[in-house]
Amino acid sequence: EQWGEPRRELDFFDVKADVEALLGLTGPDGGFIFSPVKRPALHPGQSARILRGDTEIGWLGSLSPQVAQAMGLKGRIVLFELSLEALGQGPAPSYAALSRFPAIRRDLAVVVDASLNAGNLCDTVRETAGALLIDLQLFDIYVGKGIDSNRKSLALGLTLQHQSRTLKDDEVDRLIQKVVQRLRDELGADLRE
Repeated sequence: EQWGEPRRELDFFDVKADVEALLGLTGPDGGFIFSPVKRPALHPGQSARILRGDTEIGWLGSLSPQVAQAMGLKGRIVLFELSLEALGQGPAPSYAALSRFPAIRRDLAVVVDASLNAGNLCDTVRETAGALLIDLQLFDIYVGKGIDSNRKSLALGLTLQHQSRTLKDDEVDRLIQKVVQRLRDELGADLRE
């Protein structure tokens, strides 16, 4: 249940968010990647292996409707498996002073190839924005009317903040333009109008 939203059934993305929160306990940059994978018992398009570097440390996926029916299970079932050893390998938490200067949020919607992994897009944004980016949220994925059938729209919320001064609008605008240009050049992204 969520405030302001009708009650709905749990889905793949709810469980993925929970797994990401668990992995987040290993430190701010655990280096985890969710990579699409096909497994016989899992629903195609709703399954991923979880990598740390090149090592698979787990998997996540919705149970295939055919498997659920054969087992007499009702409702949507989402499964995951993680290596406990991988969860214990994170860096020790470290203290960082909170900035007393205001944060600025900018939303950005880009249209990309449907096969592009959203994680790759987010990694490129983080790399380009650098230390000023204190939070990045993928808050919408849209396919449908107004978007080519082989493309999708991804909406991101970027929260920017400097530790020792207030950011100026023009420098934030330049940084956002730099991010957009890199997404365009490297990932073929177009700014959604």
